[in-house]
Amino acid sequence: MATVITGHVLARDGRPLDHVELSIGGEIVGHSGSHGFFSIDAPRKSGRVAVTFRHEGFVTNTRIFHTRAGAGNTVVIWPVANRAFFDPSRDLDVQFHGGRIQIPANAITTERGEPVLRAELRFTWFDITNARDRAAASGDFSGRLADGSTRRLNSYGIFDLDVVADGARLQLKPRTKVALAINVPERPRRKPPKSMGHFNFDANLGIWIWSGTFELASDGLTYNGHVFRFGGSHNLDDPQDTTCITVQVINWWDSSPMAGFTTIAHGLQYDSYGTTDNNGMVCLLVQRNASFTLEAYGSIGSSHFATPNSMQPTYSSPNFSSGASDCGDPVQCPFVGTVPVDLIVGIGRAFASNSMSTA
Repeated sequence: MATVITGHVLARDGRPLDHVELSIGGEIVGHSGSHGFFSIDAPRKSGRVAVTFRHEGFVTNTRIFHTRAGAGNTVVIWPVANRAFFDPSRDLDVQFHGGRIQIPANAITTERGEPVLRAELRFTWFDITNARDRAAASGDFSGRLADGSTRRLNSYGIFDLDVVADGARLQLKPRTKVALAINVPERPRRKPPKSMGHFNFDANLGIWIWSGTFELASDGLTYNGHVFRFGGSHNLDDPQDTTCITVQVINWWDSSPMAGFTTIAHGLQYDSYGTTDNNGMVCLLVQRNASFTLEAYGSIGSSHFATPNSMQPTYSSPNFSSGASDCGDPVQCPFVGTVPVDLIVGIGRAFASNSMSTA
């Protein structure tokens, strides 16, 4: 049985985008149409569906949808932030906002192993302390570690890196590597770990996969390391010490519970997602002993609801560790409060989160 997932695709400035390609598991399942609207059938296998949104000139974004929350979704994709054309026969050393990239001479070929005369480097860095930046980055901050376990992640830097020629993806020669120095955002600089996990994003699985480590520079301003391939998103992360909390999403006007609503907890370096049950309740994994802000959105029929900025509550999490298996336990996953939503006028949550008008 299939479930229908609908929503809108918007650019960073809130502009609707049509002709955006949507794919699941590498197979194209549709495109956005007028006003950025999309509607796709997704197989109801595990309730968790990874949908990739791809548009020329923009950073690819893979979003994780839960089949209970099929409508009212807003997906934001960002234009590629930095581009540099270069001669691959020479060393490249370039500094962008967010990081420094060094590619050795004669390290790049086509996928057929042929030499390249002119290449284009594309680089976009996301400020993970900004919720708007995180919304345009792939995944839901879950990652598979080196030991095979799956953990929530605290990010210290997400970036997208690719090198192409005439639109075709290029590759590194065997036993060559690209040196990177990725900026540490200002707020996490207070106590950044000396060694940081490096993760690549698997769009088919919708999860970050551990691939190595980056090391903190002596000045504490960058994490330095290497990548061995082009294409896709990268994430510098530390496993998060989580605790489980429960909240209820309610209608701001009459306090009635809102079922099937997507609920997001915004921490300093992560977002945590969940979908409300028939009583408007949802369990979320958040960072232990830390504050977080909540918002929710969803639809009832043709009416769309969301939490405007002025109504987003902030709570503090308990100072003990617990996991998803503790959902439903009032002690290990305590109720912390409610999240109000209001009727919105517009085509997506991006408007609600910034300059929402209510009706």
